[in-house]
Amino acid sequence: MKRLMMILMAGMLLLVATGGVAQADTLYGATGSNGVNGELYTLNPANGSVLTDVGPLNDASGQHYGLTGLRFNTITGVLYGSTAGKSPTDPGWLVTVNPGSALVTPLGSYGLSGSTMSDLAFASGNMYGVSGSSGSFYLINQATGTATVIGSTGLGLQFGGGLAANSTGTVYGTDTPNLYTYNTATGAATLVAALTGAPYNAVNALAFDASNVLFGVNTNSPGTNPSLTHLITINTSTGAVTDKGASVNNLDALAFGPAVAAVPEPATLVLLGSGLAGLAAWRRRQAA
Repeated sequence: MKRLMMILMAGMLLLVATGGVAQADTLYGATGSNGVNGELYTLNPANGSVLTDVGPLNDASGQHYGLTGLRFNTITGVLYGSTAGKSPTDPGWLVTVNPGSALVTPLGSYGLSGSTMSDLAFASGNMYGVSGSSGSFYLINQATGTATVIGSTGLGLQFGGGLAANSTGTVYGTDTPNLYTYNTATGAATLVAALTGAPYNAVNALAFDASNVLFGVNTNSPGTNPSLTHLITINTSTGAVTDKGASVNNLDALAFGPAVAAVPEPATLVLLGSGLAGLAAWRRRQAA
């Protein structure tokens, strides 16, 4: 019976810790195209619709940010963002983002003279980036934001410039209209396939889910205001695109990561209290 009580207690504590629901891989999205005041969302991976509006991307002093890249460090769990070249505050900077509140903490400039990272990727604990205004592949200092050129991608300017790494550390990227892999030691890009079946002409953000499915933001044009977007998936062998559905205007960043634990509903707390009271009463009867 003592073991049963311990199991029941552990289950109730887990219920509180998770807010009564299982915590799954959550898709976060952020806006930032065209100099908008950015917003952080959670999105439905099945159709691109908004599940929750987490909040405006503001720092502690209320300054607004727009993001063009979003990525969790798979080792530390920290959520990083890349500010857009037209971000209202600190364009071309590396920041962190609180996934529960959308609070932005600026870390530092990439040092690219007004340019920025189109997207971010983590592989083997390192942060990499590509810039839409250069033909280079970068290693990024996670403490200061300083970007160091690893080498030329061989692609020239990258329109869209999505970037993401799968669970084995292979870094994929897009320009219009192709899918590539990148050599993290040299920066060189290797063509995988042409993208086919996308509703629009550019992919400006990428993210892998826990099953290594590659998601992307497909947009009519990063320079059009508002930028219309669709959530898509990309077959990493063939480049074939599956359209999931229309998503948020000016969406420019994606990242899969852990859900923020929800606060238990009052009914859950009542259930927990009743359960604990019942266990206590049962134990007193056993001792009598």
